[in-house]
Amino acid sequence: MLSFTSIAVELTVGLFALILLTKIMGRASMSEATPFDFISMIVVGDFVSDAIYDPKAKVIKVLFAIAFWGLLIFLVGFITLKFNRSRAFFGSKPSLIIKNGIIDRDEMKRTKIDMNHLQMLLRSKQVFSVREVEFAVLEPNGKISVIKKPKFETVNRSDLKLPYNSVSLPFTLISDGKIVKESLESIGKTKDWLSRELSTRGIHKFQEVMLAEWREEDGLFVQTIKA
Repeated sequence: MLSFTSIAVELTVGLFALILLTKIMGRASMSEATPFDFISMIVVGDFVSDAIYDPKAKVIKVLFAIAFWGLLIFLVGFITLKFNRSRAFFGSKPSLIIKNGIIDRDEMKRTKIDMNHLQMLLRSKQVFSVREVEFAVLEPNGKISVIKKPKFETVNRSDLKLPYNSVSLPFTLISDGKIVKESLESIGKTKDWLSRELSTRGIHKFQEVMLAEWREEDGLFVQTIKA
């Protein structure tokens, strides 16, 4: 059974080894880590846990493993820096999810992003309606970068001496061809009303709609799957 002193020594050595490795590698913080960075953290953490809980694992071997793993990561970084084509293999490329205000369904499928997840990412950028977005790029670290349409760019209303209008949250009425009943009930509308609204836009099946969104200020926004 490992003594408390032994555990304390191994933890201390592991801590400083990881700090040193992080300094040398210059990696991003966890919130900005790419999938490759995340894998690296898991593997290095496993090395340290072996040193603590496995009596046969000597500290010197763990330090060697951490150092060698750091060397491999350094080599991968060097390769991706020198050879652009290797970046797609070791990491991932940014994905243009919304282009010219249109959601790219194929790109969403490729990146395994559904409509709910996309809306969550947009809300993290203070964008509460898809109609406000001109371009949206899904970054390798899983975050999203957004360029708003010019008319939705943030301005100071007091500077322009404009009246203050009320704002409301948008409700998703259809997502990937499926009706969101809770949202319809929240705005006091029915399925028949939604069907009529879509018919005026030449849409006769709910399955044709990728996203239908309602906002009190400007009504119904619809994007079809074939848009």
